[in-house]
Amino acid sequence: MPGFFADVPASPPDPLLSIDGRFRSDTRTSKLNLGIGVLRKVDASPHEFATVLKAAKGVPVSTFYPSPAGDQTFLKLSSELVLGEVNPRVMAVQTVGGSGALRVCAELLVSQGITSMMLPNPSWANHKPLLSGGGCTISEYKYLNDDTHTVDIEGMLSALQSAPSKTAIMLQVAAHNPTGVDLTEAQWERVLEVFKKREGEIFPVFDSAYQGLAKGLDEDVAIVRRFLKEGMEFIVCNSHSKNFGLYGERVGSCFVACESAEVAANVSSRCQLRIRWNYSVPPLFGARIVAAILGDPALRKEWEAELAGAREQLNKAHGALAGAIKGAGLPDRLSSPKLGLFSQLFLTDAQVLALEKDHGIYVGPGGRLNVSSLTEGAAKQVADAVCAVLK
Repeated sequence: MPGFFADVPASPPDPLLSIDGRFRSDTRTSKLNLGIGVLRKVDASPHEFATVLKAAKGVPVSTFYPSPAGDQTFLKLSSELVLGEVNPRVMAVQTVGGSGALRVCAELLVSQGITSMMLPNPSWANHKPLLSGGGCTISEYKYLNDDTHTVDIEGMLSALQSAPSKTAIMLQVAAHNPTGVDLTEAQWERVLEVFKKREGEIFPVFDSAYQGLAKGLDEDVAIVRRFLKEGMEFIVCNSHSKNFGLYGERVGSCFVACESAEVAANVSSRCQLRIRWNYSVPPLFGARIVAAILGDPALRKEWEAELAGAREQLNKAHGALAGAIKGAGLPDRLSSPKLGLFSQLFLTDAQVLALEKDHGIYVGPGGRLNVSSLTEGAAKQVADAVCAVLK
């Protein structure tokens, strides 16, 4: 008799996480790993924050269960970092990374009858399975102008204006994944005006995964603070994986701005219940590292300097790639201004495979590049290879 799981089919490999295995097996010395979205140095090693390593030495191992809401000191400091304040009408819970925040968000929205969510097209590959797994029905709105690879603000606003009532709208606040193309301050103001006009009909969900790696710590979350100042309801799904280099520690938070402090307390209880049912309690070690840095003026100053250095390197990498693309004679749209870790070349599956097989350049689906380790030489290598696969 066959076993209970004998007919379970194998799942396809994750399109991003599987890249590292193939890259390690490649013996070519000129190979480049531009796939998974981990902040790297120019030598391709992971970017470790010295302040994180320093703070970790003083964080004890936890020997008791925390509350499902997580570490309260971390939540206070994370709230101040993202929202600029601790506001009584905003409830906060610690989550298992930004992904955990997205799942808590989805389940909360569905429990309130908001079962549809619109994502920008394109968006992070894991948004759809995470959010649909939480019960949301997913649709998309146009994000990029096909000709210029800049934000299609008119198409975006049109989609928000016509979205059915009780639809949640996903908004990436900065360093858009996978394109690196962000809204301008003026464009964000137009988005805010639509939400104000449709208040009570469409609901904003902010995904903040790269705070500090686009324009700056305050600049990258300015739109969230504008919504808060205007008295709007919204959710922020926040991750500290990138801006502290704590990928494996799963440090995230979910903020829900409600109409009052009383409502926020009720929402907090419901989110904690869902966390309890899902993974019981969040991990403490990484959250306490973040709290140790944000709560110590000297460490925070060092961390902000490290983050600024990483941001400067990203800007240099984008400049090098844009220059190489122009020098190779590739279409101007591929060198439009970018911020953060990523740039998207919009390649076909066959072209992505050709980059890997023929040129040893490993990129994400659609030709998403993690630019953080790119030097001028590596950027030229990428541009020349892209030219070859586009012929």
